[in-house]
Amino acid sequence: MEFEFEQLTVRERLACPGGTGAAAATAARQAWEVPGTAGLTVHLSFGDVSGRYHLDQLTTDLVVHTWDLAQGIGKDTRLPGDLVDFAPDRFAGYGDLSGSGLFDPPLPVPEDASPQTRLPALTGRRGG
Repeated sequence: MEFEFEQLTVRERLACPGGTGAAAATAARQAWEVPGTAGLTVHLSFGDVSGRYHLDQLTTDLVVHTWDLAQGIGKDTRLPGDLVDFAPDRFAGYGDLSGSGLFDPPLPVPEDASPQTRLPALTGRRGG
């Protein structure tokens, strides 16, 4: 069984955040409500991936953007430990994403840096 997920471009999401973005979020949520979704194949713009991989990607994306929102409104950027422990390993597995135009190059951090410090740095974010 396969699930077809239409990947929107950044331009489309920015052009219509109240419509297209909301529709994509609703479609993604509904897809994850189907039992066994993690075992399905998901078709993305860069190729086919497992449902588990895509779920990990979406979760990591939400964690990073939670940090962005907190940073942007001047609030505490510390995130829940279980999410912060989860996300950096996923981003590290993606490699340098700066070529996508969506991220700055990763920033250096000490080898013993906490996941809370590593996560923003992996995505080229400063501050926090």
